[in-house]
Amino acid sequence: MEPDRENPERDATAPHEEPAMLRITLSSIGDGVITTDIKGLVTFLNPVAQSLTGWTQADAAGLPLEKIFIIVNEETRHPVANPATRALREGKVVGLANHTLLITKNGTEKSIGYTAAPIHNANGEVVGVALVFRDVTERRVQEQLLQDTLNYAEAILATLREPFIVLDDHLRIKTANRSFYETFKVPAKETEGKFIYDLGKGQWDLPELRTLLKEVLSDNHPIHNFEVEQTFPAIGHRVMRLNASRLASVNSQPDLILLAIEDITDRHNAEIALRNSEIRFRRLFETAKDGILILESNTGKITEANPFISELLGFPTDELLGKELWQIGLFQDIEASRAAFRQLQEKGYIRYHNLPLVTKAGQRVEVEFVSNLYRVDHQPVIQCNIRDNTEHQQLERAQAQAEALVELHRRKDEFLAMLSHELRNPLSAITNAVEILDRQNDEPTQQKARTIIRRQVVTW
Repeated sequence: MEPDRENPERDATAPHEEPAMLRITLSSIGDGVITTDIKGLVTFLNPVAQSLTGWTQADAAGLPLEKIFIIVNEETRHPVANPATRALREGKVVGLANHTLLITKNGTEKSIGYTAAPIHNANGEVVGVALVFRDVTERRVQEQLLQDTLNYAEAILATLREPFIVLDDHLRIKTANRSFYETFKVPAKETEGKFIYDLGKGQWDLPELRTLLKEVLSDNHPIHNFEVEQTFPAIGHRVMRLNASRLASVNSQPDLILLAIEDITDRHNAEIALRNSEIRFRRLFETAKDGILILESNTGKITEANPFISELLGFPTDELLGKELWQIGLFQDIEASRAAFRQLQEKGYIRYHNLPLVTKAGQRVEVEFVSNLYRVDHQPVIQCNIRDNTEHQQLERAQAQAEALVELHRRKDEFLAMLSHELRNPLSAITNAVEILDRQNDEPTQQKARTIIRRQVVTW
């Protein structure tokens, strides 16, 4: 060191002040500091180091560093090489080791992070080592908690029945669960690290999905029930429902996107089939040549009526809704109507072949009435089918008249047959008498009489 010629007093005191100032500095910092000499014997512990190790300056001075700074691996419990030894041997800084526990004087354990650096004299020679360390127990607890949370989340993802993927902030796949690979029949090597829009044959490369994922990243706007209908390699034409949200980062890491994929193909097809069935039913309902009423299962009030029954009764449809059957002319009175309704609820089915019905205009019509109680989506529904028997009754009457005429003709034929049989014997005698008379030569008048008698007898 060059002498301070302008301030000789400072130059004289500086060599004595530097160690004291260094100790004051080391004592005031927030990390633990231990220094050793060239032999690795402890020369100094600042207050933080004393607190962390449980050793006082007086007890530790002159002892080997390995005696007061005992460290083991957090997972294996194996001793960890003392960093000061390497710093002394190699003359360079030894960096932080992960997952290290410090065994204190009283046997307690603390997670620590540390750095060891050699101390050089004015000639550049290593004369000792400075070990700087800190208590990272709380941080390790938080890290472990985070790791446990991640493990827990990964375990949940692994057991989810629906495909699930995690995207980074560049929309590349970080991980996917087993269901994803099983559903789409793709290996991990063709999935992880891939841009989502490059998966398969570009089935996910949809303009609307691109927009939605950008919104998820930019303003944390989640995706709710977005449907993708595509033909996927190996599994064919499917309908997938997507839900996605952004997962906030920890420890300054980039945000992630959690993307759940649900195969709703069967449900989608079932919904289409149901809609088509409802359309067909509605068409049949509207065009049926029978009257159809839908009743509320608890009250028996009409909830739907088709055009045919409205025309038959003479009521507009809106006047039928909310009424009971007796109010629209079915059954004799309220008691008969409600008795039939109770029977329907008990048995689930009733039928009347000739039920009297009175239209709004007062016309009396007899109808065939059939009602069933069944369930739609686990909800009870009552359907009544009402057929106008007028034409049928007319046909029955015409048929009865025709049958009566046939019977009359049959009886006439029987009578004539019987009469013919009864006249056969007396007519035979007359025929014989005519033949005897033919042997005589009578006058023309008698001959003509015989001819008439013979012709009439032959006719019978």
